[in-house]
Amino acid sequence: MNVPNILTSLRILVALTVPFFVINGSYTVRIVVGIVCLLAILTDWVDGWYARKYNQITKIGKILDPIADKVLVIVSLSVFVYLDVLSIWWVIPIFIREIVITVYRFIFLARGTIVAAVTSGKIKTIMQMFSIGAVYTLFMINKHFKEYFFDWYWQILYVILSVTLILTIQSGIVFFKNNWRIVKRYHNLA
Repeated sequence: MNVPNILTSLRILVALTVPFFVINGSYTVRIVVGIVCLLAILTDWVDGWYARKYNQITKIGKILDPIADKVLVIVSLSVFVYLDVLSIWWVIPIFIREIVITVYRFIFLARGTIVAAVTSGKIKTIMQMFSIGAVYTLFMINKHFKEYFFDWYWQILYVILSVTLILTIQSGIVFFKNNWRIVKRYHNLA
């Protein structure tokens, strides 16, 4: 375990616990949750930068980093679905993509192949994190500052979510395109 992997592990811990405090939390708790999650998201950039700068890129880091992102996305979006802030239909394609890609990463890993994140996956992750921030902001305004909430905010959110869905699906296609040879070998396809 090096510094980047410790930061990634902390991000997983935050992702598995902190978003649930939004459900019954007070305004103060929800502000703290927002700050902690923002810091966790920023550690994604910091751990990658640190690993590259100090040559601490590890196999475990290549596996943990995308998993940390997926856990944060899935748990956060699940909380917003539970709170009825988001329709599950916005979230299902993201869940499917993230789970399928993660399963394939583990299958590849079991066969000795590590598949690192590529640019399309990184862009998708940035947009997913931005979407979570947008949903969280609308939730906070609607819950705690109703007088400042306008219906057209939802329209902006739908545009953001649409872009996120497009990038999520596109990056899944890129994943399979880049790794189709390994997928075929695993499934013994001709």
